[in-house]
Amino acid sequence: MNFGYEELKECVEEDFERFYKMGFNERQIFPAVLNEYEQGEDFCLVENICIHILLVLAYAEKNLDYYEIIDKLNQLVNDKVKNEVKLELGNEYSKFIADLNRVEVINSSK
Repeated sequence: MNFGYEELKECVEEDFERFYKMGFNERQIFPAVLNEYEQGEDFCLVENICIHILLVLAYAEKNLDYYEIIDKLNQLVNDKVKNEVKLELGNEYSKFIADLNRVEVINSSK
């Protein structure tokens, strides 16, 4: 992963806002933002999962429908992958878990 978690978070939030302000709808923003990172040479599963989590949080903040992202996130995350994320993120893993827990709370409240 090219970014630290906090740096990736800032970039994803900026990309989300850019596409949102350009008038993209909720079904267009997700693939547009994801595409920004998929084109990178070091794009990996951990970065993909982090982006999904960060987009759910951004969508929830704007009251957009994030269920498609949640479905894809659920397909990506399992215990083995969480260990990979922990190794990749190191000291920033706690920030990842905090955001993942926020996603779970948001999703359970709908």
